[in-house]
Amino acid sequence: MAKILITNDDGIRSKGIKAAIEALQGLGEIYVVAPMSQRSASGRAMTLHRPLRAKHVKLDGAEAAYALDGMPVDCIIFALARFGEFDLVVSGINLGENMSTEITISGTASAAIEAATHGMPSIAISLEVNREKHKFGSGEEIDFETAKFFLRKIAKAVLKKGLPRSVEMLNVNVPYDATEKTQIAFTRLAKRMYQPSIEERIDPKGNPYYWIVGTQCPREVLEPGTDMYAVKVERKVSVSPINIDMTAKIDFNELKKVLKL
Repeated sequence: MAKILITNDDGIRSKGIKAAIEALQGLGEIYVVAPMSQRSASGRAMTLHRPLRAKHVKLDGAEAAYALDGMPVDCIIFALARFGEFDLVVSGINLGENMSTEITISGTASAAIEAATHGMPSIAISLEVNREKHKFGSGEEIDFETAKFFLRKIAKAVLKKGLPRSVEMLNVNVPYDATEKTQIAFTRLAKRMYQPSIEERIDPKGNPYYWIVGTQCPREVLEPGTDMYAVKVERKVSVSPINIDMTAKIDFNELKKVLKL
């Protein structure tokens, strides 16, 4: 029987974890290792300068589950050490979309990337939310049924046939208004999702403090064929094949000429 690992960056108590477990029932033995608390935007961060604490928790439908006081990448490493290799790793279902080259910031995508570096096929799946306040909550108000449908459909296919050569991870984004009849678009990553900036505010004592804020790229600049165009404009489920080798595909002689080496 297949072994499946589920993780996320929203925390062990996120409704998205429960939804993922439900979606994958019957496809294999399910194990869960997820952060104890919210770890969004943690990227490929690892905990190297202090010990990790793990707490065994009970989650219906899982063979075993642990909450880890670390990052999503830590969860993958811990799961490998505790349970061995997996036939499939699923990160999500995340509250809020993870698209564009900014997936390197995402804890959800980074957990799947970490799994891919260990040779395990992985899926990062995120559900678009229509209100900003929902992105960092537990998901109690969110309907995950359609995301569950697409996760099961894609996971079942990957377990049966594997991923194509040179594809190591799938990044999946589901529009909040999608139904089971919504089309799937196979996409490349958009250049970026947000234009980040710093907002200065003043605390009650008159001292400045700063928030990193971001404005989403306007629809009119989105390129057809990208994940953002599929979700934001076409309202399709986006599936982006990811290869973790980021080496630029150029003739090295061209680079040699530019650098005069």
